[in-house]
Amino acid sequence: MVLARIAWDPRIAGADLGTTPIFNWLLYGYGVPAAAFWLAGNMLRRRADDVPARLVDAAALLFTVLLFVFEIRHAITGGDPYTRSNTLAETALDVSVGIALVIGLERIRLRSGSVHNTGALIIAALTLFAIVFGLGVSENPLFSGEAVGGRFINLILLGYGVPAILAAALALLTRGHRPRWYSATAAVVAVGLALGYLSLEVRRLYHGPILTEGINTDAEQYTYSAVWLAFGVALLGAGISLRSLPVRAASAAVVMLTVLKVFLIDMSDLTGIYQALSFLGLGAVLMGIGWFYQRLLFPRHRPETD
Repeated sequence: MVLARIAWDPRIAGADLGTTPIFNWLLYGYGVPAAAFWLAGNMLRRRADDVPARLVDAAALLFTVLLFVFEIRHAITGGDPYTRSNTLAETALDVSVGIALVIGLERIRLRSGSVHNTGALIIAALTLFAIVFGLGVSENPLFSGEAVGGRFINLILLGYGVPAILAAALALLTRGHRPRWYSATAAVVAVGLALGYLSLEVRRLYHGPILTEGINTDAEQYTYSAVWLAFGVALLGAGISLRSLPVRAASAAVVMLTVLKVFLIDMSDLTGIYQALSFLGLGAVLMGIGWFYQRLLFPRHRPETD
């Protein structure tokens, strides 16, 4: 009956939802059923992990997801969830909430039934789709021309920086609890989002709020190379500290990407001091990484003495 009521009018109260974010009829129409289903599922699972308990758990997940999605859309559109509005802010909030829900479900599923495990996988897959095709393509400010706001507190931080941190937390949380490919995928997504954040932030500093305006300068091209190299080195340190092969592989991928950029782009586009700094910086970092790996993988043993 509750599902039928929602299907009849997802806005719950028609056009009179109100314009107040969060505290509106959506909170009651979706939040109260979600809380009731979560409580009922917990009570039923104390008896048995059977079909009724799983149905109630599934309903709790459904209403929780719908609550967040509609509340985000309500806040972005100013009160009407039916308004057509695809923006970076909405996609960024959906992605962050999606990853946060997956993190929560990963904790819950360790002591609950199979529904939470399946729900975590479904939400993770949908969130990954939104990251690749939403943040990566359709809502990417580098392509859409949407204004991103201030220098550092802006939509780039919301859309790429925050999800990168959440994805990294998910990768750490699932180590040893999920198949290796799962945590490795989360780590790769975190690295990709972080690299996207750093690149778009550099462009924001040089081009202003609208990233599609202005010309590319030598200073900007050099900054990309320097930031990517620093990020690659930071990843290497994190991978060694965490003893994570996927993170070290991601570090190597970022460094190789920087090498390709320096030889294919910087060599032809940069001039003067920036070209020299680009090659010198790359050479120094590569020598440092080579020396570090030599010490790490092939440590010298002191000769034995009597």
